[in-house]
Amino acid sequence: MNTNCLRLTFRSLPRREWRASLTHALNPAYNRLQSGKARVSLSSSLKTVPMESGTSSDQCSKQAESSHAPSRATTLSDVLPPVDRGLHAWRFVVSATLLETWIWGGGLSFGTYQNWYTSSADSPILSSSISAVSAIGTTYLAIQYVLGFALMPLWRRYPQHIRAVLWTLLFVECASLVGASFATQTWQLILLQGVLPGIAGACFYGPLLLWIAEWFVERRGLAGGIIFCGTGAGGAVFPPVIGVLLQSLGFRWTLRIWAASFAIVVGLAIFYMRPRHSAASIRDTGSNMVDWTRFSSPVLAVVSATVFIQALGYFPVSIYIPTYTTSLGVSPLGGQLVLSVFNLFTLIGQVLLGYLCDRFSFTLVIVIAGIGSTLSAFLLWGFASDLGRIFAFVIFFGVTAGGFSSIFAPVGTAVFGSDSLSAGVIPGYLGALRGIAAIVGPIISASLYNPDGPPLSVTYGLYGFGKMEMFVGGLTAVTILGGFLSWWLTLAEKRRSKSKTMDG
Repeated sequence: MNTNCLRLTFRSLPRREWRASLTHALNPAYNRLQSGKARVSLSSSLKTVPMESGTSSDQCSKQAESSHAPSRATTLSDVLPPVDRGLHAWRFVVSATLLETWIWGGGLSFGTYQNWYTSSADSPILSSSISAVSAIGTTYLAIQYVLGFALMPLWRRYPQHIRAVLWTLLFVECASLVGASFATQTWQLILLQGVLPGIAGACFYGPLLLWIAEWFVERRGLAGGIIFCGTGAGGAVFPPVIGVLLQSLGFRWTLRIWAASFAIVVGLAIFYMRPRHSAASIRDTGSNMVDWTRFSSPVLAVVSATVFIQALGYFPVSIYIPTYTTSLGVSPLGGQLVLSVFNLFTLIGQVLLGYLCDRFSFTLVIVIAGIGSTLSAFLLWGFASDLGRIFAFVIFFGVTAGGFSSIFAPVGTAVFGSDSLSAGVIPGYLGALRGIAAIVGPIISASLYNPDGPPLSVTYGLYGFGKMEMFVGGLTAVTILGGFLSWWLTLAEKRRSKSKTMDG
């Protein structure tokens, strides 16, 4: 704004209004100077420019308005909270961890329900086969994994509706769990404890995967590891609690209490878990588009196959380890404690492997996890004839195989680079592969389990689990090869990119 415009604007005003108008005109420039959002001094904002002939008061008013109107992009960049640090980023981590704990921790605790459904005299489905009962838990997990990724395009296309959908499905899941408490047949439990909660859980989980890429870049592996460790935390705490409730109150009141706790905790998590970018800014900038061409990356193809194969070997352990423990003659409480320890060290594995992904290449982490889980499956589980060896197995297998999903977010960064919104799709995509494996793996394992079959040797492959142990160990061994192959492809892709840069 020039001084002639100021004179023209204020000359016709009374003295008191003139002072107020001048103060109002100077305050925006002064405030921008004090907050550091402007690089110019106050004096330069009032720089004198000769007034051209024919300049009108309207033109001066327009010039004044334009001088005080910051650009839309500058305003948005100023108000966004920082990435990788700050209250808002870590509040997102805490909220997302709580959500993860109740959604996935509850699902991984289904082994406790399964043990009660197939052994308690009060079970309404006592006559059902173990494969039919296990379908309740596998359906829940599989739908969450697969549907969570399938809904990603909808969350990106309609970000303004996400929170309304989350609150609606919170009510649906709680009502479904209460309805499951009145079930009398297996198909009813599959629907009310498996299908509907799985659909709701998938809708809860999708936005979490998208928003973590907005909040974290350099510390994405650590943040993802902390969030994903909620699965292990819930899986460690919930089995003994659910077991005590089942023994004392039965499954009907256990499901009702679980529904109440789910409503409270997940409701708080939804309230505080928010994206970094507003829905309006995403629509305006067009940043809700995913670069699907990068899904043809050879690195992603190998990692995808590795994740699927690793999950085929992981889920049979998480489902059947309570059954293996009770085969030793241990009480049901002992089986629940083993499952809790397994999920607890899955938590530790999530954080540890997430930290390693931030320090080293995710391909190295795949190799380390594959070696650890393979040795523990072949040597510790294969020879496990007492409770001490079972605990040793679930500790090592939980850390290495259970923490494997911590590589998901770093893989997204490696494939998409700075495109954080597209990178947020990768955890959902790899999770969908795990969901398919969550169905296929237990089905194959059920065909390999023969409680009346002989052991593979005198001291190896006991209680009819020998073939399942070989199945798990063989699949985890393949993940080692997947890690080496993805490392080689990553190096080759970097060399090609460097060559193109030099040629350009």
